[in-house]
Amino acid sequence: MRILNELEAEQFHPLKSNSIFSNLPHSVLEEIDAAKIQNNYKKGQTIFFQGSPLFGIYCIQSGMVKRVKSLDNGEETIMSLSEMGDFFGGQAILSNSVARATYSLVAVQDAVLYFYDKNFILGLLKKYPLLATNIISKYQVSIERDEERILSLSKKSVRERVAETLINLGTRYGNEVGTNKINIPNMLSRIELSSLTGTANETFIRTLSEFQKEGIIKLMSGAILITDNKELHYCTGAAI
Repeated sequence: MRILNELEAEQFHPLKSNSIFSNLPHSVLEEIDAAKIQNNYKKGQTIFFQGSPLFGIYCIQSGMVKRVKSLDNGEETIMSLSEMGDFFGGQAILSNSVARATYSLVAVQDAVLYFYDKNFILGLLKKYPLLATNIISKYQVSIERDEERILSLSKKSVRERVAETLINLGTRYGNEVGTNKINIPNMLSRIELSSLTGTANETFIRTLSEFQKEGIIKLMSGAILITDNKELHYCTGAAI
């Protein structure tokens, strides 16, 4: 069996898949790896609840999670989906006091998350300023996505939002199955999809049925086949 040299070991380090650690030196990755607390979550299991105290950051190593916001009227909305490379709990690092989660984090699939204590991360930030840059950059992307979603909810029609949700899912998780066709696997229930879209479940299902009648999508057992990706893009209201 060939022994990996130092360059190969650095290239294939498991933490290279995590965006906030990916460009740190191998020696630093080893230090981070030794400090992690690995937690395995089953589909549907809550990692932390909205309002609960945060004592460090959580990094996704595998699987998928959703950020869920509880509204004042008792309803819940899915803010975003996240997978390997994303992290949560940054408020704990930025706050001098005990920060509290502004959303719940729930496993959409079986997931593995690494937890790092706040004090450990603060110590790393002092020694490796590049990590602070990585965290700020990642936060900026998250903020921009949240702003885009808020704008979409306030400005776009239900039809446009449903189309946008399908396009985003197809782009991130879909498989091309032919010219202008994309298959979105069965990852989320219809209720979860409607929550992600920001509309009532009945309205979401009705809009899907309209798209199917128009030949834009085909509804299968759980999965959704985009049969006319170009036309679906037009339905978002965006120019192609």
